[in-house]
Amino acid sequence: MKLASFSLIGVFLIYKSVMLALDSSHLMRQEIFFLGVPILTMVLLGSFTGWVMTAVVSALLVGLSVALASFPFGAAVAVSMSSCTLMAGVTLFYREVLRKERRLIELRNEAQRATKEKSEFLAKMSHEIRTPLNGISGILQLLDETDLTKDQKYLVETGRASGRSLMRLINDVLDYSKIAANGVTLERISTNCQQILETLKQSQEAAAHAKGLALKTELDPALPKQICADPTRINQILTNFVGNAIKFSSRGEIICRMERDGDNLKISVRDKGIGMTQEAQKRVFKKFEQASSSTNRHFGGTGLGLAISKELVELMEGDIGVESRPLLGSTFWFTIPLVEGAPVNATAPVEATSQGHMDFGGMRALVVEDNRTNQMIIQRFLQSMNVTFDVVEDGLPALLLCAREAYDIVLMDIQLPEMDGVTATEILRAQPGPNRHVPIVALTANIQPEQTNSYLKAGMNACLGKPFRKDELIKIMSALQGNKKASKPAA
Repeated sequence: MKLASFSLIGVFLIYKSVMLALDSSHLMRQEIFFLGVPILTMVLLGSFTGWVMTAVVSALLVGLSVALASFPFGAAVAVSMSSCTLMAGVTLFYREVLRKERRLIELRNEAQRATKEKSEFLAKMSHEIRTPLNGISGILQLLDETDLTKDQKYLVETGRASGRSLMRLINDVLDYSKIAANGVTLERISTNCQQILETLKQSQEAAAHAKGLALKTELDPALPKQICADPTRINQILTNFVGNAIKFSSRGEIICRMERDGDNLKISVRDKGIGMTQEAQKRVFKKFEQASSSTNRHFGGTGLGLAISKELVELMEGDIGVESRPLLGSTFWFTIPLVEGAPVNATAPVEATSQGHMDFGGMRALVVEDNRTNQMIIQRFLQSMNVTFDVVEDGLPALLLCAREAYDIVLMDIQLPEMDGVTATEILRAQPGPNRHVPIVALTANIQPEQTNSYLKAGMNACLGKPFRKDELIKIMSALQGNKKASKPAA
C-alpha cells in the first residue's frame, strides 16, 4: 500500500514538472496542482509523511524556478507558502478528527464496560435474591401440605403466587440486561416439535384451568418431526405469549399452533381476551410498555416480556407480530427459519404417579448444600418421598463420602464455600468409585442457558433452578432413575 502510494505520487510529481517546463503559457494552471500532492500524501500515509512531502514539493518548485527562466521565483515561493498554509490547516483539522475519534472509542469502551458491569451485578443480585426466595417458596410449599384451614390455604397460595410473580420479574430483568449486552447465545439442536408443545402445555395448563380457560395445542402435519432450533428460547417466547393470554383472558380457549409458513416455522397463540387497539399494538413490543396505564394497574407486570421475545426472535433471524381487536382477543405470532433436524433417540422419562407425591422407597440421596434453609427444605421434600439421605455443606466432604458410600442420586449446589459443585462433579466423574456414574442434579440459582450448559459439560445430568417446586424435583428424579435403570453401565 505504501509503495503503491509513493509510486503514484512520484509519477504525478514528475508529470507535473514536465508539464510546467513544456507549457509555460499556463503557469498558474500547472502550479495549482502541486498544492494537492501533500494533502493526498497525508490522507494516504499520515501527517508526518505529508509534511515531508510539503518540503519536497517546496524544494522542487524552487529548483524549477532556478532551472526555468519561464517560471518566476516569486511564483515558486507563493505556491510553497500556500502549500504550507494549507497543510497547517488540514493538519489541525486532521488532529481534531483523530482526537474526537479517540474520545468516541473511549466512550464506547466505557459504555461496554458499564453494560458488562451492570449485567454482572444483575446476575449476582439474581443469585442472591433467588436463594432466599427458594426458602420462602419451599416453606410455603411445605405449609401447603399440612392440615390447614380454607382461609390459611388461601393465604399460602397467595404467598406462592406472589413469589412466582417476583421470580418472573427477576428473570425478565436479567434476560433483557443480557440481551442488551449481547450476552445471549443461541443453540442449534435437533428438537421435536410435538415435545415443544407438550412441554408448554404441561407448564401452563394448571394456570389456564385455574381461570377456567382451555389450553389447546395444534401441530401442522406438514412440519417435520424434528427441527433445528433453540428449544429453550422458543419455550421462553411461547411461555410469555401463553402467560399473557391467560392473564388477559376470562373466557374461552387459548390455542397454540405450530405450522409451516413457506420456508419458515410459524408459531402463534390465539386467545379471546380483552384485545388491543391499533395504537396499543404499536407499543406492545417496546420495553417497559403495556397497552395502557389501566392495563398495568389491573393486570400488573413490567412490560419486559414481549420486548424480550422480540429481541430473541430477531436474534433467531425471524419476525414477530400481533393481530388484535378490542374485546375480541389477540393472536401473537412469530416466525423463524425452518431447518429440518436430525432424528434423536431419547429415552422416555418416568413420570411421577401423582402431582407432588411419589414414593421412592429404598432410594438413597446425597444432598450437597451449604444454605441451612435450603437444606431443611430439601430434607423435608425427600422425607415426604420416602428417600433416605446424607447432607454435606461442601464439595470436598461430598467427594470423601462418595468414595465410601453408594448413592442413587446426588443433589449438588453449584456455589459452595470451598470446592464448587462443578469442580466436585468433574473430579467425581474422573475417578473410579461406587458413584462414578451416579445421576447428579445441579440445584442452583444460576440458570442462564450458558451456565446450565457448563454444568452438563462437567458431567451433571440435569439442572433444577432455585426456587424449585417439589413436583419439579420429583419429575427430574423419576426421569433420571428411569434412565439409570435403562442404561446402567456394565460392571
